[in-house]
Amino acid sequence: MAMGTGSKPKKEQKTETPLDAEQVKELVALEGELKDLKEQHGIVEEGPLWQRIIQGYYDFRDAHTKLNPVKRKTYLWLCLLSVFGINQFYARHWVKGLLYIAVCWTGISIAMGFIDWMIAVPKEPDENGMIMI
Repeated sequence: MAMGTGSKPKKEQKTETPLDAEQVKELVALEGELKDLKEQHGIVEEGPLWQRIIQGYYDFRDAHTKLNPVKRKTYLWLCLLSVFGINQFYARHWVKGLLYIAVCWTGISIAMGFIDWMIAVPKEPDENGMIMI
């Protein structure tokens, strides 16, 4: 029997039987047991690639960024000159300051300076007027 053009063979339809309440309870218990075993043996589940990249960035940043004390009022005024990264140089974050200079022609450093300002405003200064940046 010849097949005509455009006719497709029919796919077999799979019918899934729904789980009853007892099977659901068993699956939940097994998942909990699996989680406990992974914790006991130190197995870390890897998330999606984008999640691992973001977590890697934050781990790197936390390990390599030192908080430095700066005068709050001076830092807030220098945020106005963030287009050239002056506030980052003042906080002794040399790499970030150079990054601000590298992108100063795009306007991104102005936005980053505004974010720096928003981070510094709610910080409470100590008795000497210093905050940790």
